[in-house]
Amino acid sequence: MNSLVDWFAATNWWLSTRRNSHGAFRVLDDLRNESRMRRTEWAQLQTQRISRLLIHAGRNVPYYRRIFATAGLDPENARLPQDIQRLPLLTKETIRQFPDALFSDNLDQGQLYRNATGGSTGVPLTFFQDQSYRDVSTALDAYVCSWWGIRPYDRTAAIWGADREFKDLSWQSRFYNWRHRTRSLNAFRLSDESLESFCKCLVRWKPPYLIGYATALDRLAKFAIHRDYDLRFRAIRSSAETLFSPQRDTISRAFDSPVFDFYGSREVNNLAAECPEEHSLHAISTWRYIEIVDDDGQPVTDGELGRVVVTDLSNFGMPFIRYCNDDLAIKMPDYCPCGRPSPVLGKLCGRQTDLIAGQNGELIHGEWFTHLFYDTKHISKFQIYQPAVDKLIIRYVPLGDGCNSEIARIAELVTARLGAKVTVSSECLEVLPVPASGKHRFTISEVQLD
Repeated sequence: MNSLVDWFAATNWWLSTRRNSHGAFRVLDDLRNESRMRRTEWAQLQTQRISRLLIHAGRNVPYYRRIFATAGLDPENARLPQDIQRLPLLTKETIRQFPDALFSDNLDQGQLYRNATGGSTGVPLTFFQDQSYRDVSTALDAYVCSWWGIRPYDRTAAIWGADREFKDLSWQSRFYNWRHRTRSLNAFRLSDESLESFCKCLVRWKPPYLIGYATALDRLAKFAIHRDYDLRFRAIRSSAETLFSPQRDTISRAFDSPVFDFYGSREVNNLAAECPEEHSLHAISTWRYIEIVDDDGQPVTDGELGRVVVTDLSNFGMPFIRYCNDDLAIKMPDYCPCGRPSPVLGKLCGRQTDLIAGQNGELIHGEWFTHLFYDTKHISKFQIYQPAVDKLIIRYVPLGDGCNSEIARIAELVTARLGAKVTVSSECLEVLPVPASGKHRFTISEVQLD
């Protein structure tokens, strides 16, 4: 019976991928070939991809035509990857300032896919990706799961952010989840009742794969320990936040399962993941070029903390070249003894999301607040600060006129969520406070959690 169910799931995944990301199968074959390359071959392939993207951008993207000319960079004759360091960093502010100039002239914008993020840094951003990006993303996800013994059609439980509760989904969405063998808990509503229901679901369903935010997984693990739930997984993937050692220990102990850190973002996903042999954080493939640089965009020395800069080598519709995602990491000098040819990232030092506590005992994941800012046009940066359980402050940096109505709308939604007993106010600032780590946190709670 299980073999028949697996056959159906595998067939469904193949047909679904064939329809939505037909190029993913070719990319997946290429990724498997990458894993068998020598380090020099791996680096040469990535350099070829960089060259291809730079030539395309120089010919077809107005923003990069101007940037290349200013930097004196000729993509046709560039020494790569060294010469890419001559280019300025691409920031969220630049993308918002020149959105139309970042589109490729030779591609139909109607065929691009809109995406948006509030980001772990609280900076709202809208951008577009092409079919090649989707194909590569699908393949990268399946590829990295294979490191951990997970098949793309295996049953998957997720504790993740959602704009709506599972019970409020349409029958089409419920059917989609059933067909793709997924069950989810909304990380935006981590009440004891929802955690209890999810644990019971996991006991019955027994999925081999669990994914989620680090803080949400930690909360689930503590609940499972407290309620004495016996749950096991083949692999647990923590992403979207920094996974701290105490969290890893708690999650691993609660479920007696291996925990793997995963690094990516909406802007450029599937950046790095842990290998099962050494637990080193590898760059996943040649499709993502990652630099660790100083404030001037130049490489830091080995062992030094720097800014994470990413060049997406798969999206030609709206290329991101030397994109600064505001994360911090330590540059590592060596490759991993596991044998994978990709370089290794050091410790990620800037992705922590605090849970916001409600007076009814509910814990709300910070990503819920991020979603409220997705479509704002007059807010440059934001931060949610909770000094006490009955008080919450929306800090923001305005971007032109019109921010008052956006903040008022968001404040109403927050009040409706937290309850009338919670005082929700706002602070308009020129600069948001930044902790000693240099990493902006978009939710900060001073409330002590049990």
